[in-house]
Formats: sequence, structure tokens, C-alpha cells
Amino acid sequence: MDFLKAITQNEDPITEQELSDLLDDIDILDEDAFDRIESRIQGREIALYRYLIGTSKFSQIKRFVDYAEQGKTIPADAVKAFAPAIKMIDDIVSAGPSYILALRNLHNRAKKKR
Repeated sequence: MDFLKAITQNEDPITEQELSDLLDDIDILDEDAFDRIESRIQGREIALYRYLIGTSKFSQIKRFVDYAEQGKTIPADAVKAFAPAIKMIDDIVSAGPSYILALRNLHNRAKKKR
């Protein structure tokens, strides 16, 4: 409630002391903590692939993404797991230039959200 009150009365919802304390707490975090946070975020992103690919084969999908980012050769089972996403892109390309443009626009919007 204090947060809402502060906003409606044009006050700072966070005091300077609270901000200073928060920054001190962040400084205390070690690299290990940031690695754990990053792995959870990556895990969430991999989990969201289920909407494109299905609910199985998460480990192969993660390997596909990791290997592709590293420029490594992707194992056949990982490519097979990622095939629904590849097929989706192929369908868009086959549908023509307007669909490719729509995909590019969607991609640009998604990049801005990151």
C-alpha cells in the first residue's frame, strides 16, 4: 500500500536508504549466485520451447541451442528434437515474402522485450 500511496502522491516509492541497502546486498552476491540466476533464466527459456516443439526431449533441445550458440556440430538426435521449430520456419519461408516479413517483425519485437 505504501508503494501505491507514494505513486499517487508523486513521492519516491523507494527511499535513498532502501536503494543504498539494495545495492549493498547486490554487491554481496558472488559470481556463483549470478550463475545460478542465469541458469534458472536459461532453464525457463528452454522450458518455453515446449510451446513450439512439444513436452519431451528437453535435454536434446538444450543441447541444440547450446551447440548452435557455440558454433559446434549439432548431434542428430538434437536436430531431430528441434525439427518442429525448423519445420515451422520452413513453412513460413514456403508461404512467401509477406510471411517472412511478418516473422522478421515478430523477431524484432521479441528482441526489444529482452
